[in-house]
Amino acid sequence: MTEKCEECGSKDMKMNIARGELTCNDCGLVAEHQVSNNQNDNGSAIWGENSFNTPTTRVTKIKTGNKGNGLGSYIGTQKEAKGKWKILRNIASRDAKDCHPMVQATMDAAVRLSGTENAMRAKAAITRATLPIADEKTLAAMKAVAKGDEVILPKNSICRMKTRGADTGHNERLLALGCLRVYQARWGGMSIDWAAMLENTGITMKQVIDASKIIEKYFSICEKVEVDGKKLIEKAKDRKEIALANRAEELRIMKQRLRKVVADLEKGVQDELMEDLNQRLFKLSEPTIGDSPVPNVPARILCSMLFQIVCMKFDVAENRLTAIAGAADKTRNAIKSRLAKLLAAIDAGQINDNGAFDPSI
Repeated sequence: MTEKCEECGSKDMKMNIARGELTCNDCGLVAEHQVSNNQNDNGSAIWGENSFNTPTTRVTKIKTGNKGNGLGSYIGTQKEAKGKWKILRNIASRDAKDCHPMVQATMDAAVRLSGTENAMRAKAAITRATLPIADEKTLAAMKAVAKGDEVILPKNSICRMKTRGADTGHNERLLALGCLRVYQARWGGMSIDWAAMLENTGITMKQVIDASKIIEKYFSICEKVEVDGKKLIEKAKDRKEIALANRAEELRIMKQRLRKVVADLEKGVQDELMEDLNQRLFKLSEPTIGDSPVPNVPARILCSMLFQIVCMKFDVAENRLTAIAGAADKTRNAIKSRLAKLLAAIDAGQINDNGAFDPSI
């Protein structure tokens, strides 16, 4: 390129198409930038003048070296500035992506629907499914992986095809739900009661499944494309590993709920109850999928049944059984009936529970 760096005089300038930046390879100065609007997706909201996170890139505003800069801070010598500029630019780039309107709106929807913890776990997935890829080299690599199939950003497919909702909020919720489902299926460690979460959203499970298929197809392409030595998205985990991670998370959440059931007791007693529950889960090899002596019992129901045994052992069960069952989103009679059948099978020698359901242990 013929541009000359105003900081060090070097002519070794490089254009980063993905960021729309012209950078000096010698001192690291960002000489100018251009707004990228690839894929017709409000790119100006990321890198345009209206983005409050957009890094200042005008030469008149930023200077490196011993002159300091227009912001009143000293960055370092020309050699020091190069590395520091890269770090600062990466941070600014990440923050700018976070404020992209559709990414933020979808994240907000995920928080409202599934809670902050689940939304933050799925943040990278939500960003990848929503934020356009402007780098032509990366897009070309994705098309090569797709082998002739059209590569479409999931947001564009979900919000413009038959799965589209009646309004913007509907689309944001559907996109968030699709990303949560794909994250749960690809990487695990997420506990979601789908029936409860979809209630009053105006979205059906079929719509969520359709959306998740679109996202999964896009992610299966992304995980095969490498940019600067890093995959666009993390490779999916083994199915058994995913199932174990999901069960472990469900157990963790249930234990939190059950602790609230005994929140009126002294902390020392609460700790004793929870430790006893943990020991009983350990006797059942939990978290596990196929090695449990009581297989096919959902984690929340298993915890609820065990905690009833624990509370009876410590003589604190009175007036708590309904709340314990409620922690598993079940009625007291439903848990009581299931527990009775299980205890009968244990007494008959059909199941060896290793003493997990014995109130005297």
